[in-house]
Amino acid sequence: MKLGRARFEFQLTKIEQLLSKSQTQGNPALWLFLNDLRTPMFMLEGLSKMYAQFHDKKEFTKLKDTFKEVEDMLGAVDYYAAFVREFSTNENIPNNVKEYLREKTHQKLAQLNSILNDKNWLNGKQLKSMSLFFDKMKWQKEEDEIMELKDFYHEQIQKIQEFMTETTFEFKDMESEVHELRRKLRWLSIYPQGLQGAVQLSDNESIGNNFKKYLSAEIINSPFNILPVSEKNQYFLILEKNNFFALSWMIAELGKIKDKGLKINALKEFFQEMNFLKDADAYQQAYQILGQEYPTLETLLKQASETAKQFFEDKVLDNLVM
Repeated sequence: MKLGRARFEFQLTKIEQLLSKSQTQGNPALWLFLNDLRTPMFMLEGLSKMYAQFHDKKEFTKLKDTFKEVEDMLGAVDYYAAFVREFSTNENIPNNVKEYLREKTHQKLAQLNSILNDKNWLNGKQLKSMSLFFDKMKWQKEEDEIMELKDFYHEQIQKIQEFMTETTFEFKDMESEVHELRRKLRWLSIYPQGLQGAVQLSDNESIGNNFKKYLSAEIINSPFNILPVSEKNQYFLILEKNNFFALSWMIAELGKIKDKGLKINALKEFFQEMNFLKDADAYQQAYQILGQEYPTLETLLKQASETAKQFFEDKVLDNLVM
């Protein structure tokens, strides 16, 4: 089996096993959410996104959209479920807010169950169709794929830099700018996991003093920064280890800022839907619950802007691919 196909099959096998077990559950969507269907869906979405660039664009784009539909809905469930868990023991959060978030979680789970049924995931037809597609695919040689992969990384990095240039490093929106930047950066760290050993890390000779802040023990020892190794691979895309760790640090920092901002937005959403308030009034209600010490969206956006500006000034992405 060509390595290209093997990468997809590795994740599809995980999904097949999860789907099989979910069929005995009263709420398959809930069981799949709790048992991490999202990770292999993420990997397959990423693989499809890459292969759409250097293989069959039309067919792999269709695959990407298929995986993304499920992954997006799992993400929507996670969005509300995370706040349900976080707010459950917080006495400052009104019970009607907690109930609203629980109801939203159930709504998203119902939508996910519909997708799983309507798109033939649970009955196995979706996976069988994909297997037939892979049977017909003419997979590239490993060496050619690695060359294409290197070009792909450079293209993605250029797009991220262009995105940041458009923002002028002054973020004005949490979702479309901060969260979007984190998504773009995160894909650069997800691809190596999905490529099952085709990407490896290599040390550079030296780093500047200002760079050491990225190399915290938490980042260096993170299991997410341990890349898969396979004896089947003969050709590799090499990423510079310290810059890869810096990328991981940036993703984590933006995640912390993003989570604080999303908490504000979740409460704002509740007050707006329940009381038909304008944005400013809904935000005011949210801040009253979170307390005076909680940072405002403006403060969080400024923090994200400054962090991103320094990250790009340190040319982390420029020196990532070796």
